[in-house]
Amino acid sequence: MMLKKLIMFLLLSSMVLIAQEDMQTFLSLKNTNVAKFLEKHPEYDGRGTIVYIFDTGVDQGIDGLKYLPDGKVKVVDVQDFTGQGDIEIFEADIDEIDYKDKEDVPCFVNEEKGYMVAGAKNLSLKSTNDEYFIGLLPEELWKNSGSGVHDLNGNGTEDDKFFFVTFETEQDGEKFWVLYLDNDFNGDLSDNEALRNYNEKQQTFVIPNEEKLPQLHLGLNIFPAEKRVNFHFDDGAHGTHCAGIVGAYKIGEGSLNGVAPGANIGSCKLGNNNFAGGATVSESMKKCFLYVDKVSKERKEPIIVNMSFGIGSEIEANSDIEKFIDDLVKKNPYIYLCTSNGNEGPGISTSGLPSASPYIFASGAVLAKEVAADDYGCALDNDVILYFSSRGGEVAKPDVISPGACTSTVPNFTGRDIFWGTSMASPYTAGVVSLLLSAAQAEFPETKIPSLFLYKAIRESATFWKQYDHVDQGAGYINVDAAWELLKKYIKAGELKNFETYTVTADSPNMPNGTASSLYIRNGSFIKDTDEFTFRIKRDNFIDKKKFYRTYKIVSDAEWLKPIQKNIYLRNDQSNSIAVKIDKSKLSCDGFNNAKIKVYRKGTNILEFEMMATVVMPAQFSNCNNYSAEWCEKTAPGMFKRHFINIPGGATSMKVTLASKKGLYANSRYMLHNADGIQFAGSGVLTDGNKIENYYYDLTPGVYELVTTGFFRAKDTSHYTLSVEFEGIERIGEGSLCPKNNSLVVINRFNQAKTFSLEGKIQGYKKNHVVELDGKDVYKLPFKFNKGESTKLFNVSLSKEDYSKTTDFAIDIYNSKGKSVRQGGLSSHETTISITANGNPDSTEYTLVLRPAFANAPSNMRIFIEEKTGFNNMEKFNVKGIGRRGTKFYPSIPVKLECEIKKPETAYPEGTNPYGKVYFKNSDGDTVYQLPIDFKF
Repeated sequence: MMLKKLIMFLLLSSMVLIAQEDMQTFLSLKNTNVAKFLEKHPEYDGRGTIVYIFDTGVDQGIDGLKYLPDGKVKVVDVQDFTGQGDIEIFEADIDEIDYKDKEDVPCFVNEEKGYMVAGAKNLSLKSTNDEYFIGLLPEELWKNSGSGVHDLNGNGTEDDKFFFVTFETEQDGEKFWVLYLDNDFNGDLSDNEALRNYNEKQQTFVIPNEEKLPQLHLGLNIFPAEKRVNFHFDDGAHGTHCAGIVGAYKIGEGSLNGVAPGANIGSCKLGNNNFAGGATVSESMKKCFLYVDKVSKERKEPIIVNMSFGIGSEIEANSDIEKFIDDLVKKNPYIYLCTSNGNEGPGISTSGLPSASPYIFASGAVLAKEVAADDYGCALDNDVILYFSSRGGEVAKPDVISPGACTSTVPNFTGRDIFWGTSMASPYTAGVVSLLLSAAQAEFPETKIPSLFLYKAIRESATFWKQYDHVDQGAGYINVDAAWELLKKYIKAGELKNFETYTVTADSPNMPNGTASSLYIRNGSFIKDTDEFTFRIKRDNFIDKKKFYRTYKIVSDAEWLKPIQKNIYLRNDQSNSIAVKIDKSKLSCDGFNNAKIKVYRKGTNILEFEMMATVVMPAQFSNCNNYSAEWCEKTAPGMFKRHFINIPGGATSMKVTLASKKGLYANSRYMLHNADGIQFAGSGVLTDGNKIENYYYDLTPGVYELVTTGFFRAKDTSHYTLSVEFEGIERIGEGSLCPKNNSLVVINRFNQAKTFSLEGKIQGYKKNHVVELDGKDVYKLPFKFNKGESTKLFNVSLSKEDYSKTTDFAIDIYNSKGKSVRQGGLSSHETTISITANGNPDSTEYTLVLRPAFANAPSNMRIFIEEKTGFNNMEKFNVKGIGRRGTKFYPSIPVKLECEIKKPETAYPEGTNPYGKVYFKNSDGDTVYQLPIDFKF
């Protein structure tokens, strides 16, 4: 009998494992050991924790997010800090009026607003003080929603008005506020449900759609003192997808689960989906953090935050929001913050804002091979880091890498449920944090675990992948089973009472003040064998002891990075420093060098802190190599190669060529990052027998990074050649051209004679705007198209310091009807947005709207806008040099060019300047260089 039971148990266990393996290929739980952990500890499934999703909202009525495994409601709280769902309420009278062909119908009325809805005498609850408030939820609220949700009830119109009434009532001795919404759109509230604040009863409601599933599930928050009601919803899908990764339970009809199916979910909406990219608004991110900080102090459950949200970083770890978060965690060390590291890779120095903060746990993104197979239809030999996952540089980020592509929960309006990005990796990590805290509550109920201590255990237990550097993966691939074993070991050994944190600063010439938390030298060509570089260390006194003395052992993990000291110590509040030398003979031949110095408490194997160092030895271009270089390479699917290029002095254009090799397979492409790590260009996918050539003109001094990648869908290793070639055609002098002053002087700065055919074009006119925002966070610039104009392009820029004041910067272009027709935003301190004239007279007037989302209250900011208007028909002009068919430019010899300019017939608006270009074309007809020219007529 016992044998039979054992056999049955093994059979059932194998069935569960087979089912798990079969179903969970869409959301990988295998190589992170989540599946193993839950098999060993099914009761540590995240129960007893709440994970707040800072995002576009969470649709709490979707399968997978409705219930916990015990049948209780999963989503316990929904809040909107963007104002997107805010509706103003007004005092209402009860009058008997003629309404919808009926006489003397008791209605709630506000005559001033023209609001009216029936059902005033037949509600299930009454006001305690005969005070009622009326409001209107309009479909036009979603007019510019990126979701495409415009007709909520599916009746063919997009301007329906759903009236509601709210008031204070009493039942069973309890006073509370309720709201009746005419969601069935029949003009009568008496057949509608009494709705309460979501966190009181977890009520979810919809606008019924007779043709299909309801597009949104809504939650409610009533703010009587502020005379407003807020409707919470997710019309972006992003937040709902992240919530499912964290902790969905039974997505759809199958058993597909998130990482921590026993975890509760809370939603803090910080992105307004009516703005570009579901952008944050001023202080929305800060308000989310303050709210969750308050909740974490009021509740017993551990509060975890997932914020799959961020923008490119300009001054890493020094933005306003990062400083705020640092201070918040210092005051409340028991709030656990997980963020995405950014999707600006594969270049280094691309970690986003606010993920660069040392008080945030940031994740890079992995494509698991089973997800690649079943969700994307491609075969990978191993899990790979997704090419776009942001990398570290000035900061040692990401902290870890996690699965960042999967199937998850989405609202009904969404046409797809497979997303990828570091946005998906972060909630995976948040789910792991939930599992660990769930386990810790069960086994160590009296122990409070600071967030930084937990991050330490997760980092140190991660699986380091030898095929990647620290900047790519941080500590490595997250491993929940190993993290739990290490966390238990540390707790049992009493390490909580010894836990200290440290602030490290090191030389970083790229940063405005020359320092960062990591040693970062983007151009190491100046380094001499005698040079020393310094890491400065100061303890943060997390341990809260004034009397302190600790000695440390210093270990480098690379031969080229040599600490001069073997040991150091810290006494009380004194700082110390570690000097290192760079052994140039040991540097990598490919020019990229990344290593860590690990500092252990002396006499133990306890890792106290780490210090990352990155040294780039870029390729140099000069007369010796004819300002060109070529590499012959092969790259496996999903992998990459880095090349660093020192832009030579005088270079005005760069040609990049990616070419397949005859008879060999190719499926690859490249991405190009500037000296600040910002990706500004990339190629299409190279296939067999093809070649990709591109020219780049607006070069700035510094070290660029050119990264080639094997396409993740590639069926084999890609073989290709990559080449770079520079031109140095430069104008001598400045000034606008006109019919009387129509010459310009050009010189070839490089060592080869070049022959070009020349052509000039007057492209349009431009105007500069300087915007001073003083306590405001919206700027509107009206514009219109005139006859003969084809495009408007706006170059928007601000200082890096001003950019660091924001958590987002949305840019929208609206037509005359208030419909958003173009959306963009700043992911660095400058960007462009453009629109093309469509010939419709009703749509020629537009408004450019800038919305910087200040981290704190809106302050002063200076924004520079260059408005460039292009013509339908560009006016060409002849450019004459020396020679008939082409002009030859010898090295270092100035050449005078004559431009045959006539005053155009087009009348330029007052305050504008015509602009154009002179095009330099080689014998193949390629435009090698474009020389910008201003005109004055």
